Amino acid sequence: MKVLMLTWEYPPFIVGGLGMACYGLFKALSELGITLYMILPTKEKVFFEIDSPFAADYPAAKTWEKKQMAPLPLKFYHFHYLEPEGGYLIFKEGLIKEKKEYKEGLQFFPTPREVLKRIEFNLSQENSILSKVRLYTENVLEIAENLDFDLVHAHDWLTYPAGLFLKNTKKIPLISHIHATEFDRALGYGHPLIHEIEYLGLNYSEKVIAVSNYTADIIKEHYYIPKEKIEVVHNAFTAFTEKPFKVKKFKEPVVLFLGRLTPQKGPKIFLEIAKKVLEKESKVRFLIAGTGEMERELMLEAASLGIGTHILFTGFLTRKEVEAALSMSEIVVMPSVSEPFGIVALEAMYFGCALIISKQSGVAEVIENAYKVDFWDVDKMVEIIIELLQNPDKIEKLKLRAREEVKKFSWRDRAEKVLQIYRELLIN
Repeated sequence: MKVLMLTWEYPPFIVGGLGMACYGLFKALSELGITLYMILPTKEKVFFEIDSPFAADYPAAKTWEKKQMAPLPLKFYHFHYLEPEGGYLIFKEGLIKEKKEYKEGLQFFPTPREVLKRIEFNLSQENSILSKVRLYTENVLEIAENLDFDLVHAHDWLTYPAGLFLKNTKKIPLISHIHATEFDRALGYGHPLIHEIEYLGLNYSEKVIAVSNYTADIIKEHYYIPKEKIEVVHNAFTAFTEKPFKVKKFKEPVVLFLGRLTPQKGPKIFLEIAKKVLEKESKVRFLIAGTGEMERELMLEAASLGIGTHILFTGFLTRKEVEAALSMSEIVVMPSVSEPFGIVALEAMYFGCALIISKQSGVAEVIENAYKVDFWDVDKMVEIIIELLQNPDKIEKLKLRAREEVKKFSWRDRAEKVLQIYRELLIN
């Protein structure tokens, strides 16, 4: 079976959980014998063939040469390997401040959420995010003409237009995978054009995969997707550190926030928590790991609250650095206002961190060894953190239970469920 995978993120080009979710799922599908043709938002017209776990770790970009004689097949050749610790883009305040080029000059379009507030929604503007979606769609349609595949699997709204065109031109099934909705990202109704793309992509696909029941309920209510059309496939996680460990980098215990610095993830709530904890317990260090549109605002807020010396902002972290941050943390807090899933929670459990998550997150549906609190209940989260800091034995017990529980989260299980969806679509 051959599947065309459309996604805007894949390691090392990662902005949020989408990239790591795609990596884990694609690798597991390749282990089950599925050949994937992945198209990323590169300016170059290339695709990545993933037909083994090795190819998932080091996907080779391919293009083709057209032969003079028509009967001869196209010749594919390697263009560039994506490496796990390769280049990446850093965005601050919606503008590109630093860019590390990929080897061989492979260039990626910018990710939408970080630049959205500074760029107009206008297809005629060269730098608008919708113009990038249009270019991506054009690339996909041209590349797809040279590939043979059985169905299309599109991940999130940026790839839905390309998926819809292919569904109609190729007359093959389309699966729309929804990792996050515009309602999550905007904490409200967001931009009408994105909503329309999500509505069309979800309604006109043969099947919708949602990452949680939480997300499934949102699309049923707002986009009128029939219940029988939705399959919930919860995420798993991937850790590159085979044997998790704890390391002491500070004298004080560390409380970690890990994620994009956007309103959706609740970083301002985390600052409020930090201030109230420090009023009662001064021997604690707070770590904010990640980047995003709110970074500067949060730094100024921390300074104005008088807690700047207790908070460390890391900026963008590579995967290796993310795992290092988890290894040095005792407690991880995820106060997301709206979280479709939350892979960070599983990573935190793997690295033996006590975990506090908001009830407004998909991951709360599937884990037990974590404190689950409404995102707005700051006092409750503060109470839990103080209790854990004053009773280190409770942290240790929770760490052990969490490490044991997280072992059951396997991408192999998720891939088998997705494979079953593929088979049902192709049979019907």
